[in-house]
Amino acid sequence: MDMTVMNKISYGLYVLTARCGGQYNGCIINTLAQVTSTPNRVSVTVNKGNFTEYMIRSGGAFNVSIIDESAGFPLFTHFGFSSGRWGNKFFDFPLNFAANGVPFIKGGCCAYVSCQVVQTVDLGSHTMFIADVTDGEVLSENAPMTYSYYHANVKPRPAAAKAESDAAGERWICNICGYIYEGHLPDDFVCPLCKHGAADFSQIDADGNVIEDKPAEDAGTAENTAETWICNVCGYVYEGRLPDDFVCPVCGVGADDFTRQQ
Repeated sequence: MDMTVMNKISYGLYVLTARCGGQYNGCIINTLAQVTSTPNRVSVTVNKGNFTEYMIRSGGAFNVSIIDESAGFPLFTHFGFSSGRWGNKFFDFPLNFAANGVPFIKGGCCAYVSCQVVQTVDLGSHTMFIADVTDGEVLSENAPMTYSYYHANVKPRPAAAKAESDAAGERWICNICGYIYEGHLPDDFVCPLCKHGAADFSQIDADGNVIEDKPAEDAGTAENTAETWICNVCGYVYEGRLPDDFVCPVCGVGADDFTRQQ
């Protein structure tokens, strides 16, 4: 199958933001969709391993800032290439608050909507939040950025001249959302759009056809990483063999409060 067919589906790109107490977080998504106009209701789908997903489940509210064509790559690296579990993404980033007390993004965004969750749907690895739109504002007349525009005009391209042996000639596609990574795929790589790991990428040729699945890990490692544990208190997801002395980085409970999912 030509996995680049997924790139032909029209996606927008957004910054999803939430709060939990006095802490704020945000991530890049491409899953905003309007589901009804009366009431004005939307849905977003977020990986359960994402800290923003936990915040939305805890607080019940979120904002979606609509990225426009003026946005540069740093916006994507800031909100898409790191986890809010280990650092405050708003520590050195401008804070602009909507009426619901959740921040929204002004720079590189043409509008935002504020939402209140009315239904949660468990999709296995992801959670779908269905929410009423409670507020919103148009920030500029810039055109919203599409997924194809991002790849053609924003995402940095690899240098043209490289040795044939250079691994940067590799191309990998996310089997979940179609994101393409150019270069040698690190084992700990996380897709900046859907947050799936390197195991969900396949190598493709110049025409977009899958030519090789990512090499399997040795049996011992594969067995360990196949495990998924979820915190019974806050929903934090841990992948791999859970150490006996593990402490949840979100709510602070120990390994006894985790349940194995697979």
